[in-house]
Amino acid sequence: MDSRHVITIEGIGTVKTPHPTQEVIAKVHGSQCGFCTPGIVMSLYALTKDKMNPTQEEVDEAFDGNLCRCTGYRPILEGAMKSASDGDHHECEVGCAPAECAEKRSTGTCTAEKGSDIEDIVKRSKVSEDSVPFPSDLLERHTARQTAVAYSFRCDRAAWYHPTTVDQLLSILDLYPDAKLVHGSTEVSIEMKFKNAVYPVLVSVADIPALKSITETDDGVHFGGSVTLTTLQHTLESLCSRREPHQTRGLAALLDNLRFFAGNQIRNVACLAGNIVTASPTSDINPVLMAMNAILRVQSSENGIRQIPVREFFLGYRRTALRSSEVILSVYVPFSCPNQYVKAYKQSKRKDDDITIVNAGLNVGLEFASGQGWVVKEASFAFGGMGPTTMRFVTKSCTFWQSIVVDLRRYSSAKLTAEACVGKTWSKEMMENAAKQLVIDLPLTLSSPGGMIQYRRVLALSLFQKFILYVSHQLAKLTPGVPSVVEREVSGIENIPRPLSHGVQEYENEKGAVVGETTTHLSALKQCTGEAVYIDDMAPLQGELFGGLVLSSQAHAEIKSVDYSAALKLDGVKAYISANDIPGWTPDEHHNRNVVGPVFRDEEIFATKKVYHVGQMIGLIVAESASLATRAAKLVRVTYEPIQPLIVSIEDAIAAKSFFEFSRTIKTGAYKTTDGPKDERVVPLSAATHTVEGVARMSAQEHFYLETNCSLAVPSKEDDEMLVYASTQNPTETQHFVAHTLGIPSNRVVCKVKRMGGGFGGKESRSVLLSLAVAIAAKKLGRPVRCMLTREEDMAMTGQRHPFRGEYKVGFTDEGKFVFMELDLYSNGGFSMDLSHSVLERALCHADNCYHFPNVKMRARICKTNIPSNTAFRGFGGPQGMMVAEQIIHHVAAYLKKPAEEIMRLNFYECDQPTHFGQPMENVYLDRLFADTLRTSDFERRKAEVAEYNARHKYRKRGIAVLPTKFGLSFTARWLNQAGALVHVYTDGSVLITHGGTEMGQGLHTKMVQIAAHTLGVPISKVHLSETSTDKVPNTSATAASVSSDMNGMAILDACTQIRERLKPYADSHPKVSWEDLVEIAYKDRVNLSANGFYKTPDLGFDWSTGTGRMYNYFTYGAAVSEVEIDTLTGDHVVRRADIVMDIGKSLNPAIDVGQIEGAFTQGMGWCTIEEPLVSPTTGFLFTRGPGAYKIPGFRDIPTDLRVRFMKGATNPRAIHSSKAVGEPPLFLGASVFFAIKHAIDAARAENCQSGYFRMDSPATAERIRNACGGPLVEIAHVPNEMGKPWAVVA
Repeated sequence: MDSRHVITIEGIGTVKTPHPTQEVIAKVHGSQCGFCTPGIVMSLYALTKDKMNPTQEEVDEAFDGNLCRCTGYRPILEGAMKSASDGDHHECEVGCAPAECAEKRSTGTCTAEKGSDIEDIVKRSKVSEDSVPFPSDLLERHTARQTAVAYSFRCDRAAWYHPTTVDQLLSILDLYPDAKLVHGSTEVSIEMKFKNAVYPVLVSVADIPALKSITETDDGVHFGGSVTLTTLQHTLESLCSRREPHQTRGLAALLDNLRFFAGNQIRNVACLAGNIVTASPTSDINPVLMAMNAILRVQSSENGIRQIPVREFFLGYRRTALRSSEVILSVYVPFSCPNQYVKAYKQSKRKDDDITIVNAGLNVGLEFASGQGWVVKEASFAFGGMGPTTMRFVTKSCTFWQSIVVDLRRYSSAKLTAEACVGKTWSKEMMENAAKQLVIDLPLTLSSPGGMIQYRRVLALSLFQKFILYVSHQLAKLTPGVPSVVEREVSGIENIPRPLSHGVQEYENEKGAVVGETTTHLSALKQCTGEAVYIDDMAPLQGELFGGLVLSSQAHAEIKSVDYSAALKLDGVKAYISANDIPGWTPDEHHNRNVVGPVFRDEEIFATKKVYHVGQMIGLIVAESASLATRAAKLVRVTYEPIQPLIVSIEDAIAAKSFFEFSRTIKTGAYKTTDGPKDERVVPLSAATHTVEGVARMSAQEHFYLETNCSLAVPSKEDDEMLVYASTQNPTETQHFVAHTLGIPSNRVVCKVKRMGGGFGGKESRSVLLSLAVAIAAKKLGRPVRCMLTREEDMAMTGQRHPFRGEYKVGFTDEGKFVFMELDLYSNGGFSMDLSHSVLERALCHADNCYHFPNVKMRARICKTNIPSNTAFRGFGGPQGMMVAEQIIHHVAAYLKKPAEEIMRLNFYECDQPTHFGQPMENVYLDRLFADTLRTSDFERRKAEVAEYNARHKYRKRGIAVLPTKFGLSFTARWLNQAGALVHVYTDGSVLITHGGTEMGQGLHTKMVQIAAHTLGVPISKVHLSETSTDKVPNTSATAASVSSDMNGMAILDACTQIRERLKPYADSHPKVSWEDLVEIAYKDRVNLSANGFYKTPDLGFDWSTGTGRMYNYFTYGAAVSEVEIDTLTGDHVVRRADIVMDIGKSLNPAIDVGQIEGAFTQGMGWCTIEEPLVSPTTGFLFTRGPGAYKIPGFRDIPTDLRVRFMKGATNPRAIHSSKAVGEPPLFLGASVFFAIKHAIDAARAENCQSGYFRMDSPATAERIRNACGGPLVEIAHVPNEMGKPWAVVA
């Protein structure tokens, strides 16, 4: 930090005086939960600081290192684009861009005329360049010194050296040859955190001018080893713009991969040499440097200066040719020659900021020979992601590959490949023969680390194919008569272009009404200025301690011993907490206080005798700091005795018959056995003239809330009281279980929730365990204890969305009308029940989606496996059930060779038709909404355009799909459908409200304030909501099932109505007094200005034993049309456009509801495209821990054109102010992207002479897309099953 000016979110503005970058994100509704907002604001601020007039493209790229799980990104991007210099700043009353303005005027939705765009609550304005001035004292020091100063210091665990010359650096390395060099610490920090690496001596190379030089010569460029990747990127861009095009082909290739290397924040501090010496087999830079024959210049005191070709630098996994004490001074990258062609490719799960699956640097030099054509003179091909090191094939003198270096083995020659190429000219036949040998030269087995073996083999061939197309296309331009790439194949050369994102929102605006207006999230500006307080932001309390978790490293084992003595020896470590520290606990106790569960008590807080999954909590180290607690926890040694079998996946459980006892069955129509007379309305099974059978398989999904689980327990000095601050959706359950575990009444425990940094269901039940652990520690030690999980800990122990498998058989008529459905549904519950039974019930009840099946026979079971307990996640089983229904729709459509939308419309529910669980359908708008969606999206015209595009392009295909949704609203457990509220009116006229719901970014508190203000007839500014607390509103239900606005809103309405009725006589007798005076008059007449509101949802009560009763209060409907484009060679995809139409009744707050729709759609899109948790089948270890391995959609994964529309004229008499729930229903619409991808794959398969229905499991990852497209390369790269057991599986 020496001489650095560190600016944080708090430093650039406050709520009272916000910086324009803060204000713009808040006003465009770009902050929901707010936990990601500081990073996003600072990325925008840094951009405007670095570039006074950034382009739209630069704005778009500024966020490639940021993630948001709530908003869907669109409002953030639109707000940030106001800072772009090349934006369209034409004169529009509300500042719309010309294209947007024209679109809205043409559709009659002009925001200037109707005020219906949520960004138009304030006039748009360009973000100013106001910034925080550089501190004068630092500026004076910098001016006086000009250069950095060398220094060093030591602490208890390490020494830090900061040299400023190469000589100083070499002298330090002479003393400490094993010292670790650090520049941006992007790799070192990972090694220290995740690999427990310890480096006693660290040496910074960030301020050595000699290592930051860039020298341009006639033949190439010398880049200093400490040149940052951002500087490298800008330099390459400059060189490519100044030099002859043929000279910079290699540099352009390096630039191509560099653009997708990590995120801006990493590239700003990571350096070139640091990336090279890590010797990562998936490095995005090393394959290009190898292919370009780059040379490293290294130096040490002992060996002096020497040069190492990059092709000879990598000796094995993470092993290089650097000798002891050597450092990389510079990297020489040669310019390319006139007839030299260089390309770089990278494929990853997510396009931006992701680790490569396979990448390549491909370089070929040719010479034209009369009578022969273009002859290969030399070639250099390097692949990353195909083994433990970057793998290179190099040839000279007409031989393609003479040697190959692969991980720890050396191959003297790739004879088969060489023999296929020797003496050949550049031709299609030669390259096809070479490709067949390439698979042999890239050996991978099913158990190879990284998995995806079939895909990686295909991908290497596909990238090679892209290179062939590129070179052939270039050669045809040079030489008349040389066969060119046909026009249909040209699209295979480059990546799919992705334009800048934009969006349109259309809805009915309640002008002048408090309820129904576009009120900004009440915490938005606080979140944008860093003033919003989350639990870990709370100032440390007196005597506060911190917890570090001891988690199981085995998936199924007996605990033989736990040795925590080494941890307790560390100074500052106070205790090791286990089940033995629970007050009054004995393992044989009838009511075991160490055993909890939201419904079924089947899970230990601290594992005592056995562990059932990797990441199960065994104990808690308590220490004086969080870092010390974490370090000490790693010293705890647990010995295990493994137990067999290890069951991980649904398929494992089915084979082993490992199920929970709970199951559900539904039978209707002809399947329902009755003793009475035959029901003449039953459609006979024989009416089906066709049947299809299939499997619908869905993966899990990580919640990835930005704020991980965090709890703080504060013990009282009297009456055994305990105060718990928790990031939880379920404060009452937290309260009850803390009381249960500590052996005290619930009235001694208070749980408070200010806000959460996201929840999505993941903090409904699983958050309780952490709260219990810190509460037990606080009770024992008599001091506050806080613990916040790391991302990796959170993902390892808290569970995910349930994976599902549906095995179906469906009968239907010639037209496609459904007659029957038989379905066996399996979910993966993990090791304990948690909420799996309720998730299963909702999945079963949504397996019809929007379609009527006259005869149904369904059976559902929960698999018991050795993974963390899966739990609630936005949709709560509904999306999984609906995915089965949509797979059926597309299966039947493919069988009958009819459009899927035709089968949908034929089978839509009609009013009064009963669902398969017996609930008559009311107020059904499906036909109208579906027709509206098709019309406003221009579906038929675009579908024809997609077909035309596909006919003209071989390697890129487009697809378009429409998808409806029907989502039932209410808790399926009847007793949970209740809510309470407490409203106080103070004598100054201010209003304080409290209710049982929690705020996690969904805008619940904002809506509740609106309802209170509307009911009392006061401005929103008069109403305040501080927090959720169990001592204000007791016995609350979890904030879940999307009904929190419905229930808590009605409870607030009830309380406010009581107060309003009490004030009515005084308002009637004093019609002209102000609200404040009215309150004072009533107070002085001794009127109670406080009220307790209550609401219970009427008419609910489904009986599973009889199949009767009302399951849901009402249904929310929606539909979406998505259009995609896929690269059939790589499996990459871009969502070109998405149109969403929702029936949400009369919106309480359109701004918030649009945000919920866009966020849910993006989350649903992630679930069925790029998000895929992977588990080791042999150890149960979750491979996809943390943002490095698990990818959620980023800023440039959203639809480039996103349109949201509220269906007009829809009402809902069964919810407050005729609104409808909106949190969960839109999520499944993201699956429209899955089926659009499937449509595009259909076109690719037709190109390869494959037709008819094909099974594709969800998610549609790049791997699944490419493999499903088929073709000759897939056949060449086929991996036989006998090659080994898979490295990873989907649970």
